[in-house]
Amino acid sequence: MSQKNDNALIVFLKYPETEKVKTRLGKDIGEQRAMELYRETAGFVADSFSGQENWTTFLLYTPKERKKEIFKWLGGKEALFFAQETGSLGQRMSRAFERCFSLGFRNVVIIGTDCVMITEEDVETAFSLLSGGEFEAVLGPATDGGYYLLGLCRKTDVVFQDMQWSTSRVFKETERRMRESGLRHAVMRELADIDEEKDISIKDIMTRDPELARRLEQVLLKDQKIRTQKNEERKPA
Repeated sequence: MSQKNDNALIVFLKYPETEKVKTRLGKDIGEQRAMELYRETAGFVADSFSGQENWTTFLLYTPKERKKEIFKWLGGKEALFFAQETGSLGQRMSRAFERCFSLGFRNVVIIGTDCVMITEEDVETAFSLLSGGEFEAVLGPATDGGYYLLGLCRKTDVVFQDMQWSTSRVFKETERRMRESGLRHAVMRELADIDEEKDISIKDIMTRDPELARRLEQVLLKDQKIRTQKNEERKPA
């Protein structure tokens, strides 16, 4: 696939395996259901943001040993596939940005697969803010204190080094570092990641994509039946 424009979108994703994805959610609904739900949401994000006219999509997957399975799962997408580098999350993200900048892209945005409410319009907004000349970075805050989107128009490691990831202060700490380093940044609308069962709103997801909402509801209802049966079995005779 050739470079279509100045914009690169990186999607970080994992191969869906039980006890390897959505471990916090797995504590609520069971590891198997959490894996099934992740497979649905990650596939939806990969599909929604691949093959777009205004950016080139990079699907960066892990673990690299699952390359064959990744291609079987998502290989039909109009995107470039690369294994994530080794190291901490910050190191892997930094190298992903570096790869895209080295390929000649001027504006690079990264998202994960935890937020299904992010839309193509959100990504368009991020690229518009980066290309407008006023901002060098853009952040999409998540309701849990992290962020669902990070965009840069120049390489910098200040937002990656020695960050305490998976905490409720990631967004605030990233924004603080941007201010102190003089990195002009814009903040987008706040959205929710799916990390725990309480984060899943079928009603909200219905407004994003009715078919996705239906599939997620099937996964959750299936799990609810299993938990109800187990609870019935535990009741004293």
